[in-house]
Amino acid sequence: MSYLQALAVFLAVAEERSFSAAAKKMSLTQPTVSFHIDSMERKFGCPLFLRTSRGAELTVYGRTLYENTRNVQDMLDRTERKIRDLCQGVAGQVTIGAGTIPGEYILPALLAQFLRDHPTVSINLISADSQSIYQLWQKDKMPICFIGFCPADQPQAVKVWSDEIVPVISPRLAADFLGDISPSDLCRHPQVVRHESSASRSSVNKALLYLGIRPEQCNVSLQVSGNEALKRAVMAAAGIGFVSRRAVESELHAGTLIQLRVAGLSIVRSFYALRQTKEELPLIGVLWDFLMAKAKEAEFKGAEAQ
Repeated sequence: MSYLQALAVFLAVAEERSFSAAAKKMSLTQPTVSFHIDSMERKFGCPLFLRTSRGAELTVYGRTLYENTRNVQDMLDRTERKIRDLCQGVAGQVTIGAGTIPGEYILPALLAQFLRDHPTVSINLISADSQSIYQLWQKDKMPICFIGFCPADQPQAVKVWSDEIVPVISPRLAADFLGDISPSDLCRHPQVVRHESSASRSSVNKALLYLGIRPEQCNVSLQVSGNEALKRAVMAAAGIGFVSRRAVESELHAGTLIQLRVAGLSIVRSFYALRQTKEELPLIGVLWDFLMAKAKEAEFKGAEAQ
């Protein structure tokens, strides 16, 4: 038995004040307990216990050892529990990345639910444009990511959610847009757009190109780096903005933004999940399975709604 194991025996005897009770507590025989206490006393060259008819009482040497080492067993027990929880996937820390829409409007509520069921887990959610997140994932900076495009070289990518990008305007500009407008009319009006690496901007450009409008034909008056900046600029009447319906649901409901109707324009995109396949903590698998189940659940509810 190692010194740490012998120390555990010593602490049990000290707390139980009995060799026999300590043996029972540790599932050992009493001679085994006595052997290890004798070994420790020989190691230190002094008696650790006084054996009396009432049990085992700590000597001054034994009290010194107990007072300076009683926290060691607690630390070992906590470490053992933490390792066991890590092995079972119910504890630990994990970093995941997401594009702005899943990172800001989908994942927070799902992760909050997961954390309620796994209070010893810590999650670091990094949100940025999809290209940046994908590059971080490729560099092994995170085991799981959610992005707004399907990489051609990642056949294992899993489609998880669908999204609609809609053109919106400020109510102050509503008089300029009566009824459906033609795609070519978009070119005449200022537009507020996301930056080049945004997956949503790429989806908008592809949809407009399908209608015969090249990106350079658009009157881009303002380029921003996030959905909140885009919404606020559009509400301030800076121009037309293309943004996820998920990001403007409350504004459309409140009337602070108005959805613009463009003839023939429909922009639907999907979000994809990627997971590193190398050796990983069980927690990552538990979190992945939870998020995939929630994605399936959302897909089922969406099909029912249709």
